[in-house]
Amino acid sequence: MTQKNQSRFCVMRSLLLTLTLLGSFPVSTAQDFAWAPDFPVGASVPEISAQDQDGNVQLFDDLKGEKGMLLMMSRSFDW
Repeated sequence: MTQKNQSRFCVMRSLLLTLTLLGSFPVSTAQDFAWAPDFPVGASVPEISAQDQDGNVQLFDDLKGEKGMLLMMSRSFDW
């Protein structure tokens, strides 16, 4: 075997070993993790309060209007 072929063989062997090891570990996705309770449709919103940019405490009831309010929460992968 030439030096160049031997080097390629070593790289391919290392790559195959790495792929085999990575494939042997179970992979978990974000959907597998139950991070929030299951709220049925029409359920009441729990008490929510937070400070706004001016330091004033805002309550959910203060923010919703007469037509309601769309409240959307998103969980990122950075948590």
